[in-house]
Amino acid sequence: MSRSRTIARRVGRVLAGSVLGAPVALGLALGPGAAPATAAATGDCGASNRLPRPQDQRFYVQCANGVATVLPCPTGQVFDLGQQACDLPERVRPAVATETTAGPAKLNGLLFGVRNLSTTVRMADGPAGLDGVPVAFTTAGGKTLCTAVTDQYGAARCDSPARLNVPLDEILRGYRATYAGIDGIYRPSTATGTISLL
Repeated sequence: MSRSRTIARRVGRVLAGSVLGAPVALGLALGPGAAPATAAATGDCGASNRLPRPQDQRFYVQCANGVATVLPCPTGQVFDLGQQACDLPERVRPAVATETTAGPAKLNGLLFGVRNLSTTVRMADGPAGLDGVPVAFTTAGGKTLCTAVTDQYGAARCDSPARLNVPLDEILRGYRATYAGIDGIYRPSTATGTISLL
């Protein structure tokens, strides 16, 4: 059996496993506006059907002659397996809870700012992070430090600008990473992280 055919079979198993709730081993995550990722699949991806994409319900997997292509639903819609089509989220299911985590950051002096503000955003019961979603990093008092967009693993990172005009005691109380959610699709979530002096 050729190497490409072996890889195709593995990809097909991964896609089928993700549908059945098994851990996802292949990152096909896409952000808004990203080009669809294509992966060859065999018997697990039927001649012509659509599969849900548990990592992000704004996308689905289109199967055609053993080839699986990740495609986006129209803006504001999610995939409905029963209909084999995208629809308004309130007709498919309630908004999905998300979880946000935050890592430690370092203050490099008020003149140089806060480094390594970081977070990960994922569906509360999902196997992978949400990609292409915006996250705001603020002080505990609500002053904006920076904003970032999550990558294909749901991780986002940024550094604050230099010459912060924020009191030192407010910065050292830590920061918040906030995902605002998508109305009707994903619920918002927030996490707090520590900021310590370098």
